[in-house]
Amino acid sequence: LGDVYKRQIVGCSQNEEIEKAGEKAEINFGAVVSNATRANIVNNADFTSFKVYGYKTATQIGPDVTLGEFMPGVVVNKKDVNKWEYTSGPYYWPTTGFVQFFSVSPEQPLTVTTNYPHFDYTVGEIGDQEDLLAANLIDKNKDAGDLQLPFCHLLTQVNFSIKGDVGFTYTLTGLELIGVKDEGTFTFDGSATAGTWTEVKASTTPAEYVFTGSVELVSTSNDDSANLESANSALFMLLPQDILENTVKVKVTYSAKVTTEEGNGQSTLENGVKEVSIPAVKWEKGKRVRYTLNLTSDATEVTFGKPSWENWSDAGSQPDPVTPVTPPAE
Repeated sequence: LGDVYKRQIVGCSQNEEIEKAGEKAEINFGAVVSNATRANIVNNADFTSFKVYGYKTATQIGPDVTLGEFMPGVVVNKKDVNKWEYTSGPYYWPTTGFVQFFSVSPEQPLTVTTNYPHFDYTVGEIGDQEDLLAANLIDKNKDAGDLQLPFCHLLTQVNFSIKGDVGFTYTLTGLELIGVKDEGTFTFDGSATAGTWTEVKASTTPAEYVFTGSVELVSTSNDDSANLESANSALFMLLPQDILENTVKVKVTYSAKVTTEEGNGQSTLENGVKEVSIPAVKWEKGKRVRYTLNLTSDATEVTFGKPSWENWSDAGSQPDPVTPVTPPAE
């Protein structure tokens, strides 16, 4: 979706509100994904379908303004590089008032009364996580011309890498995030970033955020590292939230062995479990963070590397690393 595409959105039962025959102005759209894990990351090339809702208001949107249904969810599918098709139509601009447009991908049920719509969202386990996008265009009328929906990423990408002592081979077989809040409410606000999250908390039965794959690191220099996520994905796609001191922990399970020229080695740590608390930080929507775990080759403590922020968009520097300890036996 690098270029703005046009679509005539189809079907309108409110004939008394549209312009007279021969003067009707069709509503045309464009869309772009801003800032182009185990969830797959959505970018312009991947964005192939979404549903848009339009609500008619007599005045500009506000706290006491009622949103009247105008476009009850129009599905738009990408058929070609510059060709989109939709499932109903056509829709025309009303002669008076304004239209408010909202879209969430993957689709979420919106609560709509007055002012801005909102929806509740719960992040599932690692295999169920998705790149959640949203867009809004506010107070548009027949003079607006072609519309471009600016879709924004609503979640935070959280990725992990491992490093280790030179001369050792590490095999990580498990990583668990403990204490992460998994449900919240997103409310549109008409801004370029679509809206804000509120009431972020742990659900009654929180999801378990566990990576159970196998990642190997052969450490031959101090610069060697290995990422846990695969290409074009994120290990975790989580709700933006304030991380307080000692509230969110990372537990890793791994083995380490001495690496020799023949490729054989003697195990020095077998299925070791290390735990570390994430430093206090704010996870923001549309941003991604990478935490690096400096694994040790024996039962001593592991250093938790300083987190780095990457695009989707930039963020400021984060607190210094802390030192994890082996958790007490259960």
